[in-house]
Amino acid sequence: MTYRAIIDRVAITLLVLASFACQQAEIAAPERAATTPLVVEVRTTDYAFHAPGELPSGWTTLSMTNEGNEPHFLVLWLLPEGKSYDDFVKEVYDPFIDLFGRYKSGDLGRDEMLAQLGGVLPEWLNLAEMGRGGPGFVSPGRTAVTTVDLAPGNYVMECYMVNAEGQPHNKLGMLRPLTVTAASTGARPPEAGVELALSNSGISVSGKLGPGTNTVKVTVTEAPEGFLGHDVHLARLDDDTPIEKVIAWMDWVDGLDPPSPAEFRGGAEQVPAGYTSYVTVDLDPGRYVWISEAYGRQGVVEEFRVE
Repeated sequence: MTYRAIIDRVAITLLVLASFACQQAEIAAPERAATTPLVVEVRTTDYAFHAPGELPSGWTTLSMTNEGNEPHFLVLWLLPEGKSYDDFVKEVYDPFIDLFGRYKSGDLGRDEMLAQLGGVLPEWLNLAEMGRGGPGFVSPGRTAVTTVDLAPGNYVMECYMVNAEGQPHNKLGMLRPLTVTAASTGARPPEAGVELALSNSGISVSGKLGPGTNTVKVTVTEAPEGFLGHDVHLARLDDDTPIEKVIAWMDWVDGLDPPSPAEFRGGAEQVPAGYTSYVTVDLDPGRYVWISEAYGRQGVVEEFRVE
């Protein structure tokens, strides 16, 4: 791990814990006592998740440090009842990787590949409903902090970024199971100073992000109109970087390969309508953008500056 990564990881973990501890101090009566979310350390390398294989249910903070040389993320898919990780691999991952590989090799065009996608995937698959959040895109040496409410069940942990050779990270090892037990953390979510509402038409922001640590409540207000669920990622941009360049790079079919056009600081991965995630970020002055991987081209983008 680099010196910068160590400093970032220690600083943001301490800041998150301090922020959550403030909630406890404000609650005096025993009947109102609440626990803070369980903080789970996750490390990503090229190409693996280093994380527990089992977690309790309830509000959980995933603090994910990218120790690799490429951007990574962690999306959690909650499998339907009766479906296992092996079912996901056999019925979803294997046919998708085969179809995607045929597109990358030139055997299929983009439109043809997308048209065939629905025919090779099982009827039980509904990614727009199965996503349960997770840390968004995070650049090498950075830590992404996202708090999610985990229901008991079988999950899949996945990163499908693409390396310089065009190979998706899930194919190289960033696909693994997670079990969430019925035992609950009993935690409350963190307090947020800023709220984002994601819809099919854009991002609505309430509050203002400033320098230092910010906790942002991310809520999805309506069901998406596409294959994936709603998501949002925070990127720090150089002043001369066009937003359109970042949007194009985030295309899951033809993008997500190194180098990225911006420095990513985390976010909230796939979240179904009616669900909420919390993103904690440590910001320095500069130009930023909240942007959706799945729906950035449809205007789910919001640029701002931190002074």
